[in-house]
Amino acid sequence: MSNEFTNLLEEDLTGRSLSVGQVVSGRVVQINEDGVFVDIGAKSEGHLELDQITEDELRRLQINDQIRVKILKSVDGEFKLSKKSVDFDEAWKKLQDDKDADVEVEIKVVEKVKNGYMCEAYGLIQGFTHHTNFQGRPNIGQAYKAKILDINRKQRKLVFTRRDIMEREHSEMLERDYSQLMEGMVVEGVVERLSPYGAFVKITNTITGLLHISEISYDHVKKPTDELKPGDVIPVKILAIDREKGKISLSRKATMKDPLMSLLPGEELEGKVESVADFGVFVRLDGGITGLVHISELSHRRFNHPSEIVKPGDTLHVKVLKVQPEDRRVSLSAKATERDPWLEVMSRFAVGQRVSGKVTQLLQSGIVVDLDGVYEAFVPAGEISEERIKHPKDVNKEGDEVSGVILSIDTSKRRIRLSLRRNEEEVLNESRQRPQHIEREIETDIRPSAGKVTLGDILAGRLDLSAASKRDKGGEDGEGEPEPDPVPPVVAEVAPEDAGEEDQQA
Repeated sequence: MSNEFTNLLEEDLTGRSLSVGQVVSGRVVQINEDGVFVDIGAKSEGHLELDQITEDELRRLQINDQIRVKILKSVDGEFKLSKKSVDFDEAWKKLQDDKDADVEVEIKVVEKVKNGYMCEAYGLIQGFTHHTNFQGRPNIGQAYKAKILDINRKQRKLVFTRRDIMEREHSEMLERDYSQLMEGMVVEGVVERLSPYGAFVKITNTITGLLHISEISYDHVKKPTDELKPGDVIPVKILAIDREKGKISLSRKATMKDPLMSLLPGEELEGKVESVADFGVFVRLDGGITGLVHISELSHRRFNHPSEIVKPGDTLHVKVLKVQPEDRRVSLSAKATERDPWLEVMSRFAVGQRVSGKVTQLLQSGIVVDLDGVYEAFVPAGEISEERIKHPKDVNKEGDEVSGVILSIDTSKRRIRLSLRRNEEEVLNESRQRPQHIEREIETDIRPSAGKVTLGDILAGRLDLSAASKRDKGGEDGEGEPEPDPVPPVVAEVAPEDAGEEDQQA
């Protein structure tokens, strides 16, 4: 028996009186289903009902343990006791001391209430905690550290706060998480929310990064909601970390295989026309790749605007011309998949053939005529009319239907020359005579003993005769009309190096 209990017993035997509301110490003498019986120094043991002691203490309680109890009432010499009342008073006192000392206490979440949660301190006293004091929704029964924001026992008011603790815990976790992250690292994240410019992805308990719309996919993404939804678990690559601003840039695209790397220049593919612009057509290929068919690569046919050839939604057969992964550009050609009509031009047209077409351009040097939507012909200004004209617009206008005779076909330059003033017979005669005349002239002027012949050798005689003719007709001053040259002039090309050798021989 302890000295404290002995002193209390002696005090009671010498005349100590027990009263309701008094707190006394006693010794546990019996524990059963009816309660706990405590010797408090009276003629009979006090009775402590099971609901007057906490479950945790009841499990630990043993015979002869010393406990402090409060006398609730006395009935026929039997005292009804409570330990909870004593613990309750002590808990309030501890809470007030904790508030004064600004120390942390442990609280346990008991239930969800409006705007927050009821939490219990010291296993007895409940107080309110606002929901913003928790990261997410806490579990009932979960324990947390907190401080006392407000306490008033008379008003039964107790409010806990975890703001400072949360900030400290967040800073500690943030420091830990940042130390584990590096630029270039691929991590798994959870999409928290979406915005018009991207997605916010949580990659640790404390860190959320921005996945910009341009980094969601290699496909052209119009809206992030077309690709992602909150809760999606996705792999992302850390592009940049700015700890001072608390920003992390992420890329989902960087974790994917670049579809451009599978494209090879020269291969032919099927695509769907996405949009039509003045300068060309955007075509979407498999793998989300969009390439450009420039207007010059759209068709061999003649047209003014790409919309005359295709419209959005059309399937187009294209050939890959160039792939630029660094610029995300793909150049395509639809024309390259078509048979070149200039390979068949000689089977369609011939020198001396009469053709018809519509005037499409008026130039200072002549007019352009569309023959059949594929081939165009050029009419020099001198071949438009027998009369001298200042400008082709004096005779024609765009849209006019004209008929002419083909003068020449140049497949290397993809050019057809046309005459509106000559007839078929004139053109055919000239085409037959010109090669024979040139051959005859060269045979006449080139003699075996002459060595290498120059342009001056070929034309000297004719130039001298022409000058003499002028003198005969009009004198040296040029008066009078010269006699027309019956032979058209011959134009020959002499290489610069050949000219040098001829000068040396001369």
